[in-house]
Amino acid sequence: MLSSASRARRPDHVRPLRTLTGHTDTVRCVAFFPDNRRLVSSSWDNSIRIWDIETGLQTRDPLTGHTDVVRSVAVSPDGERIASASEDHTLRVWNVSSGELLYDPLEGHASGLWCVTFSPDGRRIATTGDNTIRIWDANTGELVAGPFRSHNGNLYSLTYAPDGLEIASVANDKTVRICDSDIGQMLVGPMEGHENDVRCVVYTPDGQHLVTASDDGTIRVWDAITGEQIGDPMKSHTNIITSIAISPDGTFLATAGPNTIMQIWNLTTRAVANPILRHANDVSCVHFSFDGRYIASGCCDFRIWLWDANLLWRNQSTPLTTDFFPAAPRVPSLMEPPLPRTPVLPEVSQSFGDN
Repeated sequence: MLSSASRARRPDHVRPLRTLTGHTDTVRCVAFFPDNRRLVSSSWDNSIRIWDIETGLQTRDPLTGHTDVVRSVAVSPDGERIASASEDHTLRVWNVSSGELLYDPLEGHASGLWCVTFSPDGRRIATTGDNTIRIWDANTGELVAGPFRSHNGNLYSLTYAPDGLEIASVANDKTVRICDSDIGQMLVGPMEGHENDVRCVVYTPDGQHLVTASDDGTIRVWDAITGEQIGDPMKSHTNIITSIAISPDGTFLATAGPNTIMQIWNLTTRAVANPILRHANDVSCVHFSFDGRYIASGCCDFRIWLWDANLLWRNQSTPLTTDFFPAAPRVPSLMEPPLPRTPVLPEVSQSFGDN
């Protein structure tokens, strides 16, 4: 039997920098602040907590008020606000400094909310709930767009493109779609290939590609302009993937699911990257810090695990290049006029009234 000292010397045995303890139920979502010094989390215990990642301590009392699980949290680009989306059907927006709500809880979705995200400029907040997307004014809480439908089923996740002009979304209709972020008109899709519910979607940092993950146990990469799948699917070690995150340089992809191991992929080689990041219980969510130094993972043991992301680079035997997706078409910079897009008529009628 190996001693603890022997285990520590094994290349596949890595310990977290620290674990953050305070939640009383499964951690549902984690998100770093832009300052890379703080982290926000939400949980099945209905609370939201802000952490100092250097000390591992909470910076203030928990933010409370939601009456059901808080499925998703997001931090504004300036780090001054937190948006939280809950199964209690409400979106709440918090002032980080005071811990108070900026305005009354926002209602409108007919069922619990699954996901919330800020636009890149911080002026808008997008939410998914029931089978619609709604866009809110981050300053006033006013509904400024939607509800609109881009899928034939319940939406699980959505994300803004880096330029803020488009929103990518995934749902239990097994498809991936991209719509205009102002009017909800579908621009690309439906992108088909997954064989079960699609739960996660992220843009690559350059905005050229989407990465999605599904209950079919696969991760797929898509061209964000043409909607074509790029390469073969990557098969996860778990049949369900509940969360994914891309490193800021676009090199690594972290995935979470009902397994004690957070799997890391090298997107250059499409191979699983070392080291193995093992937890005490199933991993529920993942996020990279903005400077790429840390990975945070939420766990079913009620803790947040903080990892040194530099370990990923130290354990790569294959030289990395910047050509993450060979033969990808060039996309203009944000200083150039955008490529023209032909809107795609959705399979179901759009609705801009109450549902």
